[in-house]
Amino acid sequence: MSLIKLYDHELSGNCYKVRLLLSQLPKEYEAIKIDVFKGQNKEVFFKNINPAMKIPVIDDSGVIVNESNAILLYLSEKYNKNFLLDSVESRAKIYSWLLFNKTSVDPFLAKSRAIKKFFPEDKQDNNELKMLQKEGNKSLLIIDEYLKDNDFLSDGYSIADISMYPYIKLSYEGEIFLDKYKNILEWIKRVEEIKDFIPMY
Repeated sequence: MSLIKLYDHELSGNCYKVRLLLSQLPKEYEAIKIDVFKGQNKEVFFKNINPAMKIPVIDDSGVIVNESNAILLYLSEKYNKNFLLDSVESRAKIYSWLLFNKTSVDPFLAKSRAIKKFFPEDKQDNNELKMLQKEGNKSLLIIDEYLKDNDFLSDGYSIADISMYPYIKLSYEGEIFLDKYKNILEWIKRVEEIKDFIPMY
């Protein structure tokens, strides 16, 4: 059986989500680095794999899946449904958080991180950064309130937690700090204690 190919970059939080799930499934894979900083994601060979020119992408014996949260859903559906939990009610929570992640968390936390970590100082728009930080903090407050009475984002550890973890964990790199979000900090510890957890770096 051929290995899953993961088109990857070690600094991408979205790629890390996929690596973490693959580690915990567990499922062997081949990582193929796409250096987005050198524009490899815009080369013809990769555009043929994903016309949106974004990573991560997986190739599972010819099944191509892009978008990190779609990949999490696909992999857990095919290889280990424990990450989707048992009941439709639990899965409803997972689906809701996966979509909230992509509309209200990653767009703000990941872009803040990108501005501060990867943009030259003369290319950093402070007004944009402040807006992103403000909106990111609004979403973190919602998550923190939820975690006051819940150990994980659904009724047990799931791909919802995997999807949220990287950019929340790395939010300090975009000067969004978690000190006031005590429930999130406790949740981060719980996520990192799960079997076969791997750090991003």
